[in-house]
Amino acid sequence: MGVLSTTLPEDADPRVTVYRDMDSLLTDLDQRGIKHVYPDGGRLVQSFIRSGRVDAFIISVAPVLIGAGHRLFGELTKDVPLRLDSATDLGGFAQLRYTVEK
Repeated sequence: MGVLSTTLPEDADPRVTVYRDMDSLLTDLDQRGIKHVYPDGGRLVQSFIRSGRVDAFIISVAPVLIGAGHRLFGELTKDVPLRLDSATDLGGFAQLRYTVEK
């Protein structure tokens, strides 16, 4: 497993590889031939989007309208066109699956 962190000690857990920057993470993923990852966390997802490394999104929508907050994907340098593949009712939540159109 890998973690992108500037604060976690590199030897915190022998099962975890700590990457200090996005470039080293992407280089290692490419060298290892890894094609599918699950980035989690707002800034990390934004970094993957900006690097053009996102092929699909699964977005779950909760039935609550929030009066204020942050954009789901933060500031992006350009539009990311999506194609809706499916929409599923999860008992009050909606799960939307999109493919990024290249």
